[in-house]
Amino acid sequence: MGDQARWLLIVEKAYRGSIETQYADALYCVPDLHRRSGGCDLALRGPAVGYALDTGSRPSLRLGDRTLDTLPHPPASVARLLAAGVTVLVEEDGLAAYGRTAAERLLPGVRVIEGDGLAARWPSYEQVWFL
Repeated sequence: MGDQARWLLIVEKAYRGSIETQYADALYCVPDLHRRSGGCDLALRGPAVGYALDTGSRPSLRLGDRTLDTLPHPPASVARLLAAGVTVLVEEDGLAAYGRTAAERLLPGVRVIEGDGLAARWPSYEQVWFL
């Protein structure tokens, strides 16, 4: 397989369980999977493309008279994954949904691929996981 990552991890649903988990997001397990697999690529599709956008500070949420400021901040997780050597891919279609300037707001190192380009890559991976 050469330099190709052995596992492809795909995230399509965004911000699932953010309040329940608070300390983690869907990307929490990716560093461990990257180490155990000998390398993985992470593909962000649909609403999850927003994880790769530079959004500035960590969000907080007000519920009644309580403020939750411990919510996961996926862009920080994506930045850590990039630093660890994980290839992060976003689909062009998902990126377009975030507006015409979305490509300019991508975290450095994130790669944009065509919408049908992801499925064409599947045969080159040992495993494909949906997180």
